[in-house]
Amino acid sequence: WHLRHLRCLECEGALDPQSLPGGEGQPLCPPCRARRAHLCDTCGDPIELQDPHVTHRGQHWHPLPGCFRCAPCGRPLLGRPFLPRGGQIFCSPRCAPSNDNNNNSPGPRSAPRRRSWGGAPPAGEAGGTGRDW
Repeated sequence: WHLRHLRCLECEGALDPQSLPGGEGQPLCPPCRARRAHLCDTCGDPIELQDPHVTHRGQHWHPLPGCFRCAPCGRPLLGRPFLPRGGQIFCSPRCAPSNDNNNNSPGPRSAPRRRSWGGAPPAGEAGGTGRDW
């Protein structure tokens, strides 16, 4: 690329090569990248396109104990089965609201999704150590 030809894929504004994500990411300026980001369903902060995240049926969370957790009790759910109900996630049938139309079998197992150009959650943030229980 010639620097004068390096343009944002969406707005066609000039790009600063220092602001581009590494790997195979699309050339987007920071404002356009922020508009494409998913929002965490717990904290509401953006999840950058290149960042790992947990997703289930259109919902997205940071793969952190404070974000991907049981709605009522706060138990971290990364790497553990969870029950999705009414747009929230729960650690057990005990925490989930009763729903006669839904069985109480454990839901899917959570795992962070990584975009094709990677990135890992900060050390110690992915949970699964048992210390949080």
